[in-house]
Amino acid sequence: MINFLSKLDEIDKIRIKITAFLIFISSIIVFMLSLSIYLTYENQKFVEIEDKLKSKLFEILPILDQDLGKVLQVDLEEGTFLCVYILDTQKKLCINKINGISYNFSNFDKNNLDTTVGTKVVGNFYQIGYFHKSSKEYCIRIGQNINKVNEDLKKLRNSIILSSIAVIFLSGFLAFSVSGRLLEPIKKQKTNLEHTLSIISHDLKTPISVINTNLYIMKQKNFQSIENNLKQIEKNLDYIKNIISNVDALRDVSTKDLEDINISNLIDDILKKFDLKLKEKEISYEIQKEEDLVVKANKIDLDVCFTNLIDNAIKYNVKNGQIIIKVSKNKVSISNTGKPIKDIKKIFEKFYREDLSGTTEGLGLGLSIVYNICKKYNWKIKVEIDEKLNTFTIEFI
Repeated sequence: MINFLSKLDEIDKIRIKITAFLIFISSIIVFMLSLSIYLTYENQKFVEIEDKLKSKLFEILPILDQDLGKVLQVDLEEGTFLCVYILDTQKKLCINKINGISYNFSNFDKNNLDTTVGTKVVGNFYQIGYFHKSSKEYCIRIGQNINKVNEDLKKLRNSIILSSIAVIFLSGFLAFSVSGRLLEPIKKQKTNLEHTLSIISHDLKTPISVINTNLYIMKQKNFQSIENNLKQIEKNLDYIKNIISNVDALRDVSTKDLEDINISNLIDDILKKFDLKLKEKEISYEIQKEEDLVVKANKIDLDVCFTNLIDNAIKYNVKNGQIIIKVSKNKVSISNTGKPIKDIKKIFEKFYREDLSGTTEGLGLGLSIVYNICKKYNWKIKVEIDEKLNTFTIEFI
């Protein structure tokens, strides 16, 4: 059992603990309810017996001094007995209606007589002891066989036990199911976080390694003819900075600090950041501006949004390719040459990559972040493909 638990992750361990706790609580509740039902039924049965016995007892008392023989005429229920002890004369009359009616008069030893007053269970009989004094002193004992009641109570106990086990198993199943649903978002976030950290760790190793290599080469050259090395360092530092920006953008998008932002100016600034990448792949770009577009938003959100779209247009472009950016009254479209997108439905999912080989750099988070930013501001984003261009369009409503 310990080995089994040790193999589970923390979320599954928490799920088992929650399930066990809920089973424990439900078991206590079921036990208390079952005990209450059982004791209530048992008490009800014994009260019914006691009421019937007392009724017969008070029917007998008025005729004791008249004629003891009249006691024989009292109608006793099947399974009932009655004994009247006359303490003065030490004579007794016993009527037994358990296995047919029988009665007898006999003597008894006063000193050995149990004169306990009240109700008690003796063997299979529920008995009432009563002391009565009129012209003579009497000790009366009346009782009823409770075998039938005990059988009913046994059946009730068995039914309660089986029902309780079924309820506890059901509550355990429901607890396990509900706890699983409650913890599923946390487990999913944990999985995503681990996946993100794994990808970040993997993606950061390459640029850091490149930087270290170029620094080593620069030292060997004694910092002479190092322009190419500096470009490589700069490129990889930009890549690291982009990873950090994307990870930072995974947090909830804030609507604080909204301001009017000129989209054309923002795109110009972003393109300058990608100047080196554009030259490496010899990609040309064209901005077609119909009119100025000003959007009220958080500047960081818009910067991350268009940085990811332009970065995506460069990464999935071809050498000597082209990027066309159109800015109109209420929308912006970014088109790029390259292979047509394979699965439009999955393109905005976290960690989804069109390049399954993993040769294309990135976390697979860029377009997911773009989608979440658009969703935050209620902007519409759509993807269109044709034989030559993949186009992403954001419509500012």
